[in-house]
Amino acid sequence: MALDPAVRERLRESGRAVWSAGHWDEVANYIDKVGTPLLDAIGIEPGMRLLDVGAGSGGNIAIPAALRGASVVASDLVANHFEDGKRRAADAGVAASIEWVEADASDLPFADETFDRVTSTFGHMFAPDQEATARELARVLKPGGKIGIACWTPEGVIGGMFKLQSSYMPPPPPGVPPPVLWGSVERVTELFEPYGLDLSFEKKMNVFEHESLEDYNANFKTNFGPMVMARKMLGDKFDEMSAKVDELFSAANEAGEGALRVQGEYLQTIATKPG
Repeated sequence: MALDPAVRERLRESGRAVWSAGHWDEVANYIDKVGTPLLDAIGIEPGMRLLDVGAGSGGNIAIPAALRGASVVASDLVANHFEDGKRRAADAGVAASIEWVEADASDLPFADETFDRVTSTFGHMFAPDQEATARELARVLKPGGKIGIACWTPEGVIGGMFKLQSSYMPPPPPGVPPPVLWGSVERVTELFEPYGLDLSFEKKMNVFEHESLEDYNANFKTNFGPMVMARKMLGDKFDEMSAKVDELFSAANEAGEGALRVQGEYLQTIATKPG
């Protein structure tokens, strides 16, 4: 169901505020190992044009793809992330290979069939209009091209964290589904079905590690936009929600007493457009 334009605009501004809070470049280090297997799966050759949607500061896909010889457009709803991205790209020696573009995943400012590869690692999934987002990812892809996306699964520990947090926050407008449905094979199949894409799926794990739960609290809850925004909005209720998140992570902890090691399940989807 398409969202009302006024609702979409309100949600766009709300999303921009959420993901502008905190310091994404610090949080990006939690998922910096997801990009390499995704790039391997879609195949990158020198000279290809790649669009990374919800690129953040570029460390997961945009910069590694540029290092493989791709011409990259890194798009994100939050242009504030680009300062860190440009610094990272310069440090990696690929600043000239990456263009940074502020863009909404559900309304991409690019022509049809522009890119050889389209990617997103935990970025596009937070755009509230899932049907429009799927349409846009498929629209800008060239025939014979590939989409590669990574999204938290509903049943994984990170999906559980988002579900828990959302139970404390004001509910979304009618017709806005949970972002983690992008981590469901059934939902992704439904979203891409109109575009005739050939789909393959693989569930994978991303490991989150900290020296201690206290270290995690000091870093993650200070820098992760949704947590920073929740603290502002919930007041005294934030401590209750935060404690439940700690319980969730502690229950999934594989490191034993002291350190923290949690595996976050995600779904890797590769979608090939008929050539």
